[in-house]
Amino acid sequence: MKRKLILFITVISLMVVSASCTQLLSGPNPSQPNLGPAPTLQPVEKILSVFTPIQGTNYLLARISADPTSRESSANPLTWIDSSYRSSGYDVYNYVFFDLDSETYHRLLPTNDTVILQIRGFPVPDYAATEPAKPPPPIEWWLYVMVKADTNKNGNLDYEDKKTLGISDVGGNGFAEVIPDVDNLLGDIYKEGSTLFVIYNSNEKNYLAKINLLTREVVTTTEMDLGEDVK
Repeated sequence: MKRKLILFITVISLMVVSASCTQLLSGPNPSQPNLGPAPTLQPVEKILSVFTPIQGTNYLLARISADPTSRESSANPLTWIDSSYRSSGYDVYNYVFFDLDSETYHRLLPTNDTVILQIRGFPVPDYAATEPAKPPPPIEWWLYVMVKADTNKNGNLDYEDKKTLGISDVGGNGFAEVIPDVDNLLGDIYKEGSTLFVIYNSNEKNYLAKINLLTREVVTTTEMDLGEDVK
């Protein structure tokens, strides 16, 4: 009886040792990969650009960016209003507004840690419909597409991260974040008065938002029913 008990214990011990050796040889469980720490955002030297008048207003606008040529070349703010991300080729971290009436300046954002991918002005000038001797209507509102965090953990703040939409008046006053967690901005249209419609994609769903520009609030958000096969 004792010999059988000793033999049983020996067999069990060999099985445990064999299983341990097999796990060591096979390496870590592929279902639980060791991803390691996420890349750290590197500090960026930022430069204040030249100030450019915003046509039809008493405001001047400048960028805080990583563009080393910002101080050597001027830029018409209207050239920044397009549908492409980072059209200047350099990250923009803030905007600075100078008010000629009050003779004061202020930054749009309190810190220079956010990347502003895009700035769009409304109403959008229709140069084709504007009489040659008559200037286009002045911009009244700005829409900003911003990245606040490295959501995909690649060490950069860029268009692949989650985006936030913000609103201010033409002088950068009353800034407010209105729509977070945006994957793609699909369209926007200004309705004369104080309404802006924004179409965007978030988490594989498409939405239509109506924004009251005066109150900086989203009035309604509607999920667009385009079929289950449309993301």
